[in-house]
Amino acid sequence: MPPSVEEILSRYRPYGPVFKPGEKAPISGTYVCHRGTMLPPVRVQLTKGEEFPEAEGLGAHTRWRETNIQG
Repeated sequence: MPPSVEEILSRYRPYGPVFKPGEKAPISGTYVCHRGTMLPPVRVQLTKGEEFPEAEGLGAHTRWRETNIQG
């Protein structure tokens, strides 16, 4: 049986928190979703408490990470 998305992501957790669609942003800032090697990453700016959206083409599999990009 292939590993689940959560099992794969658990390998990368030491590098920072990962957020799913519908979760609330812990701090205001820019978040990035990497969609694979052939597509550019998606970036969103959220304020504290806003919900994370789904990235186009990924749906429920969208995962967001914090960045140090200043708006």
